[in-house]
Amino acid sequence: MTSPTSASRSPASHSPASQDPAGTSRTLALCAVGTAIASLVAGTLQLVHTPSGEETVVGVEHVTLACLAALLILQIPVVLTVARWAGSRWWPLVAVTGMVLLAAVGTISNVLGHDASFFAAVAIPANLLWFAGLVAVAVAVCRRRRLPLALAVPLPLTWLCTIPLSSLGGGLLAGAYWAVLGWMLWTRALPLTGRR
Repeated sequence: MTSPTSASRSPASHSPASQDPAGTSRTLALCAVGTAIASLVAGTLQLVHTPSGEETVVGVEHVTLACLAALLILQIPVVLTVARWAGSRWWPLVAVTGMVLLAAVGTISNVLGHDASFFAAVAIPANLLWFAGLVAVAVAVCRRRRLPLALAVPLPLTWLCTIPLSSLGGGLLAGAYWAVLGWMLWTRALPLTGRR
């Protein structure tokens, strides 16, 4: 039989402040750190390697594309969870749709050794979805103050560093961002739930 004391404690176990157990933060931290590692590897390779061509994939370019697919998939749980904590429901799904499509078409190119005929038709809108979704999530996070501005504002800029600025080593900057976010999630230093 449940005692009055334990019964009075049970509602507290479902309060917003307790919806982020240490395990959740640690799992998200590992995803963020995995994203950081993949970004750093891809960023380094893109900085030092001259592409073989616009549509072909050779040598270390296979590693670069594999890292791109990995960082896209690994950051999905972080984006979805942070957006949920900020009360954003649909925009993170927009970002995730773009990330999944881009990871899929990039993986196809990686396996084939060249871009498929439909690559541009998928990759261009996928990039737009990814970027627009991240912008909307960042706005929601800023409004709800779920992340410090120093972490919320650069979130959509990770797309800019990963894609348009990739040949300039932008992946290194994106990797640094995800590493910091991962560390703060691991140490539970972020006011993600239950506080404003």
